[in-house]
Amino acid sequence: MRAKPHNGAWRCRAVTEDRSNPQRMRVVCRNESEQDMVKKTIEEKLPVARVLDDGYHRIRVDGVPRTVMPDEEGNDLPGVAALLSTANDSEVSKASWLRDRKLLKLDDFWMRDSSMWAMSRQQQRLSTAPARSNATTAKSLPAIERRTARNHESALGAPRKAIIIGIAPKSLPSVYPAVVRTNRSAKSAGCSIPLGMSNTLRIIQLNVHKRGEIHDSLMNDEEIADAAVVAIQEPQARLIHGRLLTTPMTHHKWTKLVPTICNTAGRWAIRSMMWVRRNLEVEQVAIESSDLTAAVITLPERKVLVVSVYVQGVDKQALTDACALLRDTIMKTRRDEGQIVDVVLVGDFNRHDHLWGGEDVSLIRQGEADEIVDLMSDYILNSLLPRGTKTWQGGEHESTVDVVLVSEGLAQNLVSCRACSKEHGSDHRTIETRFETTTDGAHEQETILLKNAPWKEIRARIAANLKDAISGSVQERMDALVSVVLEAVHALTPKTRPSPYAKRWWTSDLTQLRRVYTYWRNRARAMRRAGCTDCDILDTAKAAAKQYHDAIRKQKKSHWETFLADHDNIWQAAKYLQSGKEAAFGKVPRLTRADGTRTSSNAEQAEEFLTAFFPPLPRRIDEENDRPQRNAVPMPDLTLEEVQRQLMAAKSWKAPGQDGLPMVVWQQVWPVVQDQILALFQTSLDEGVLPDKEDYGIAGAWRPISLLCTLGKVLESIIAERIFYAVETFGLLPTNHFGGRKQRSAEQALVLLQEQIYAAWRGGRVLTLVSFDVKVAYNGVFKDRLLQKMRARGMPEKMVRWIGAFCTQDALDQAGLPQGSPLSPVAYLFFNADLVQRRIDANGGAIAFIDDFTAWVTGPTAQSNLEGILSIVEHAEEWERRSGATFNAKKTAVMHFTRNARKANTTPIVIKRQSVEPREHTKILGVIMDARLKFQQHIPEATSKAMEAAMELKRLRGLSAKTARQLFAATVTPVVDYASNVWMHAYKDKLLGQIDRVQRAGAQAIVGTFMTVATSVAEAEAHIVSARERFWKRAIKMWVEVHTLPGTNPLSRITKRIKKFYTTFRSPLHQVAERLKGIRLWQMETVTPVLLEPWRACLKTVVDKPTDEVERRAKKS
Repeated sequence: MRAKPHNGAWRCRAVTEDRSNPQRMRVVCRNESEQDMVKKTIEEKLPVARVLDDGYHRIRVDGVPRTVMPDEEGNDLPGVAALLSTANDSEVSKASWLRDRKLLKLDDFWMRDSSMWAMSRQQQRLSTAPARSNATTAKSLPAIERRTARNHESALGAPRKAIIIGIAPKSLPSVYPAVVRTNRSAKSAGCSIPLGMSNTLRIIQLNVHKRGEIHDSLMNDEEIADAAVVAIQEPQARLIHGRLLTTPMTHHKWTKLVPTICNTAGRWAIRSMMWVRRNLEVEQVAIESSDLTAAVITLPERKVLVVSVYVQGVDKQALTDACALLRDTIMKTRRDEGQIVDVVLVGDFNRHDHLWGGEDVSLIRQGEADEIVDLMSDYILNSLLPRGTKTWQGGEHESTVDVVLVSEGLAQNLVSCRACSKEHGSDHRTIETRFETTTDGAHEQETILLKNAPWKEIRARIAANLKDAISGSVQERMDALVSVVLEAVHALTPKTRPSPYAKRWWTSDLTQLRRVYTYWRNRARAMRRAGCTDCDILDTAKAAAKQYHDAIRKQKKSHWETFLADHDNIWQAAKYLQSGKEAAFGKVPRLTRADGTRTSSNAEQAEEFLTAFFPPLPRRIDEENDRPQRNAVPMPDLTLEEVQRQLMAAKSWKAPGQDGLPMVVWQQVWPVVQDQILALFQTSLDEGVLPDKEDYGIAGAWRPISLLCTLGKVLESIIAERIFYAVETFGLLPTNHFGGRKQRSAEQALVLLQEQIYAAWRGGRVLTLVSFDVKVAYNGVFKDRLLQKMRARGMPEKMVRWIGAFCTQDALDQAGLPQGSPLSPVAYLFFNADLVQRRIDANGGAIAFIDDFTAWVTGPTAQSNLEGILSIVEHAEEWERRSGATFNAKKTAVMHFTRNARKANTTPIVIKRQSVEPREHTKILGVIMDARLKFQQHIPEATSKAMEAAMELKRLRGLSAKTARQLFAATVTPVVDYASNVWMHAYKDKLLGQIDRVQRAGAQAIVGTFMTVATSVAEAEAHIVSARERFWKRAIKMWVEVHTLPGTNPLSRITKRIKKFYTTFRSPLHQVAERLKGIRLWQMETVTPVLLEPWRACLKTVVDKPTDEVERRAKKS
């Protein structure tokens, strides 16, 4: 360089040596032009050397001058990079503060203590051919003067361009890149101070040694609150009854990701897992190993593949398999993503090497991690943990077995990688890695404490603000009313900002015990490294660890017992009894489109969901035939009592809609806003308009669930109640429609179908059934056809116009009826009423439950029924063409009910150009019915699901017998008892044992004993009713209710025929009737679904406090 013109006194900024490989060195330059000159000189003058990499030299700068300090709001002043470049004769493009900028103060004390990183503007990588020999290279090295990098007085330190020079002997075919940052000391790495979440990706890793209390301690550490990823090795996780149970099971801030497969042979099901912050877009990557958990995290600027790794020690084959799986995962992920994907491998590799273990690694252990080194070389991974950092301690021994391997592109953005000083009780240390990159930060929102709200003051403030009458359109009046209520609620209600990371059972005493344990553990470690051994300090550290972990277990148990002791928490505990296996994927995976391609982002997933939930209508929809129009039924205006009744009947703490106000707010402020709400509702109904719904242009609204504001729900309930009244009073819908109507149920529909089957058998006939199911029923409703059908069946024009506005959505071509709305079920009944309306007699009939439609015909043989079935299919397809709905061909089923095999038939039926084979059994309204009505498939399936629920109940420790019995009756028995009136006659000795197993498991959950005991004894000790007794109680209850049904219910007409007792083919209902034939049920009162008009005024009940005046008035009356 000095031989060049005008370079006689040239000196580079610094030359540093790679401690892990003395044959590599780094040359630090001032700017890019100087860097290019050095590159060119090396290539020309040193043919035996090669440039491995060119990157940035990062230096910590202390004593930053006042001119570059942030302003009062913590923002950087403009021109910081230019100022540092001028002051230090170096090219600086980026500077990052190590300390949180909000903590910096503009005074001399903080100025002297302020520190920052200065970084270059660009990054490049350059590689050349391997060098020829060491000897030749050594002779050429003096051409570059070796100096030690140092910080200059003027802070300066500005980052310089650095070139890494590597010399490799010819005999080594594989040379991995020099690890730039492994030669920094642990002390310097620990000086890094976290940056803000707006530009920092933070990853925490820890081997918790299969202990739940260590895992709990880490997850409740406030210092990892903003971590994007928490990688865990050796968690406490077991596979119990097919379900993976971990400690902890869930966390409200992070999404749990576990390996895609579990180890069923050993004691521990998995040996790695990961927690990812919920607000990040993440997709788990499947790996066929229980020791590896991988996920791709999508950030605004890049995608990062993070893998939590555990490798079994000593086992060489385990390392080979793990490295092979990691190679496949990295290649497949990068290929599928179609873009650069950064890689982060963190975990416990249980291998030693000088590259990360430092000089303390013995020669005997050197080489056992060659496969990891080869993996680093193949994918250009850097080891970021400071070389020699001890991550594991066992007695007096320490080593480095936890590794952080990162691809070079992300490694260039490293802020810090260090072992944390805080201890949690594991023999491994917690490792924190920070990268400077843009992420979606965790947002905390203030919560208003509505349970502590001063409702009297809120009502007074709302009344004062509503003195002036609200006018304008429906939308304007709605906005004005909501604004007034919101202002009063938020102004007067106390607020809180709870920590989004804390567990309810965590206490300040546990935090203090953790600090005590950390203190003694650090003291013991410091003395051991100093070469001293103090048995008293070691014993104190062990005792502090034991006390801390025992306190965690005791506090969790105490909190759980207190939680269960409160009867208000019984149903919250019941939510933990979810049957089924734990899903490996905590987030929705990438979806596969119809053309085979897969979604790659949240926006594409939302678009795919939108297409699935709101399918486009058919291109051609036939017109309806001319039909008579029924006179509209009368509907008076809304009344105040009607609105109040629906408002007060709603659940108080139901999830709020767009306005953020739960129903309890409107219930409390009703006295001062009732006139405004009534006028708003009446105007909305008269004009046929609604306030704007959700904007489906945003991803958060892409759900087919109705989430309007709570006031909108009230108005929907009012309209639905009026329609129900009109339907039941004036007979606007077919009588064989059993869904969404009062005093009707799916079990009634099944009993009716079963009676028709037995009636056909008694006449020597075969019943052939065809069942249809409509795709996306609510969302696939054609609004124009729905309104046309409602007008034809007598709905008032004002109501029809309002329902039209209810279905309208400008942002979508087809929105249909929203799911979750109380109005959608009854509206859909009008939509498919023409399909369902068929007479039920000895020759055939039909039943429907919302969108499930089942029709049948009877005849001497199954072959003779084909013509009638084809007629039903033709009618259904014609309705499909005229309505715009679409049947799901996969769920269409044909079945012949007969106990005479000679009358059966296997001829397929063509439905929508698809051949449908007759089935031996099919599921109808949740019951698996077979051709002989033996229910040999349904009873085992029902008992299997109930057994899973019973085993989940047994897992809830600490329940009192009373609470466990209540949960058994609420979560287990309904699974078994569903539609028992249909199949209870098949509950014979052969199937007796399956249901008895459920009874015994429930009794064990209640009493807590009886490993093996007779069912009757277990039921008596647990005070639970036997299954047979439960079934007969339900049968008697249904038989009594049938006699109270009005004549419009098809099931009520069957009771007259059941009075004739047959000797053959007696249905379960006949058996119940015979058992109860001595009871005079014909004298039962008929109960109508609707007693009074919704708008009729009811008697008011006033309850006064017991005073002398009240008593005198009561005596006079």
